[in-house]
Amino acid sequence: MNIPQPLIKAYGELTPYLQEIEQRLTNSLRPYAQSNLLPLIARIKTIESAAEKIETGRYGSFEELDDLVACTMVIPNLPHEEAALDYCSRVFRIVDVKRRSSTRKSPEVFRFDSTRLYGFINMPEGLDVGDSLSIFDIKFEIQIRTAFEHAWTVSTHPLTYKSDNIDWRRFRLAAQIKSATEQLDLSIVQFEQLAAAISESPWPELKDRQRVVDLIEKLNSDGVIPSEAGPKDMTRFAENLTSMIRASKKKVRLEDALSELDIRLRAFTEESFPRSASLLQVCMGMLCQGGMLTGPLQKYSCHVTEQLVQLFPEVRALTPVFKYDKKN
Repeated sequence: MNIPQPLIKAYGELTPYLQEIEQRLTNSLRPYAQSNLLPLIARIKTIESAAEKIETGRYGSFEELDDLVACTMVIPNLPHEEAALDYCSRVFRIVDVKRRSSTRKSPEVFRFDSTRLYGFINMPEGLDVGDSLSIFDIKFEIQIRTAFEHAWTVSTHPLTYKSDNIDWRRFRLAAQIKSATEQLDLSIVQFEQLAAAISESPWPELKDRQRVVDLIEKLNSDGVIPSEAGPKDMTRFAENLTSMIRASKKKVRLEDALSELDIRLRAFTEESFPRSASLLQVCMGMLCQGGMLTGPLQKYSCHVTEQLVQLFPEVRALTPVFKYDKKN
C-alpha cells in the first residue's frame, strides 16, 4: 500500500506519543485485569490502517481519529461490564461511552457492537504543557467485550473484513455466528433460570458430590468448620474428596465415609479446628485414623505433609504421596 508522504511524516511524529499512551493504558488496566483474571490486549494502529480509516472520508483531522491507540478488555459475561466501566472511569478521563445497545440496529441485523469507551490519560494536577502536543491530548479507545464476543471477533474478522474475497455468503455466515454469540451471552445471563427448566437425568457421581457439599455447608453453618478453613472451590473439593475415598484400597461406601467425617469433625470447635492443614487433608487424616482409608491408593497421590503427620500420625502409612523434592 502506498502511503502519502504527509501521513508518513505526521505518523512518525505521533508514534512516540502513541507508544507512551499504550504503555500507560496497559499499566493502568493491568491490575484490574489481573485481579479479575481478564485477558487484556493493547495495540497501536498501523500506519496502513490509519490510511484506510482516513480514506473512509468520515474524519476531517487527526484529532478525530479516536482509536490510534486501542485496548480490549475481555470480560467473562455481560454482568461484569458495569464494574469494568466503573474502573475505567476512575483511572482515565472518559469523554464518551458507546454501549452495545446504543447503536441503531434492525432486529434482523447481527454485527459488531461491543461497548466502547473513549478518553484521555489524566493530566497530573499542576502540569502545564502549553500549546504543544502531549500524550494528554490524544484520544484512545477501550473495548469491553464478552468472551464470546471476543472469540467471534478474532475468528471472523480476518475471514471477512480483512479478506480479499468479498462474498455475500461469507458475511452472512459471520452474521449468523454473531447471532449465536448473542444467544450464548443471553444464556449466561439467564443461566440459573434456564438451568432450572432442564429435565434432569440421574448421574450418581454428581449426587455423591452434592452429598459432600451438603455435609460441609451444614458443618459451616453449625460453626464446626471456620470460614477461613473452608475450601476455595466447593465443587472441586467435593470432586477431590470423592476421588480420594474411591481410590482407597479398602472399599467403603461414600455414605459411611461421610458419616464418619461428620462425627469426627464435630469433635472440633471453631477455635480448635486444625489450621496447619487443608480441609481435605484433615478429612484424609480422619478417614485414615478410622481405618476407612488405606493404601496404596489407586491413581491418587495423597498430599501428606509434616504438619498433617503431627495431627494424624496414621497417614504415614498412605501411599503414594505427593513429592515436593523430586530427588526422593
